[in-house]
Amino acid sequence: MSANTGYGIGLLLAIVLIALILILVLPLAGGLLYGLLLNTVVGFIVIFLVNAIFGLGIKYDLLVLVFVAIFGLLAVAILIILNLLGVSSGNKSYNKRQGKRTGGS
Repeated sequence: MSANTGYGIGLLLAIVLIALILILVLPLAGGLLYGLLLNTVVGFIVIFLVNAIFGLGIKYDLLVLVFVAIFGLLAVAILIILNLLGVSSGNKSYNKRQGKRTGGS
């Protein structure tokens, strides 16, 4: 019984190689770019961990991903606060006549 793990190991090595290149080259290219990229990567990691550990139910849609990619940790903090207040990025719409939310999950 053999497992076909060639793609997984190759992908992992490619990710590690790209990460090492970014860590070693970007500080030389410019501190601002390095800081923004680091903030974005840490933001993605933190939103994933917070969602996995605390089960907040933050959906990974395009709006959330772009928001975290641009603003990093600040976006994660805002998304957590909005989620705790009951505001989500889902497609819920408010029906004024019936006073009920419709659509979304």
